[in-house]
Amino acid sequence: MKKKKRTWIYILPPAAYDIECDRCKGSNLAWSEWAHKIWCFDCEKDTPGTDGIFDGPIPYEITKMIGISFDRIDLKTGKRLCMQVENGKSVWR
Repeated sequence: MKKKKRTWIYILPPAAYDIECDRCKGSNLAWSEWAHKIWCFDCEKDTPGTDGIFDGPIPYEITKMIGISFDRIDLKTGKRLCMQVENGKSVWR
């Protein structure tokens, strides 16, 4: 299967979303250049990682209150895309 390059990243690092390395369980991570992967600095590998807070329903308003943002950076333009909830769905503008 061909790897797909990532087109965006969340503005916060993976550990902020409680994502861990699925190999070493570490949190010394960055977003990989590949879609659906993280880079573990300890393992020196791209890996799927754990789901973190994305494993279940996310209480969006509470996450905002504690400083977790789901805003993204478009890697092509460098622009910040702000997440909004419209009709129960996430949209980025």
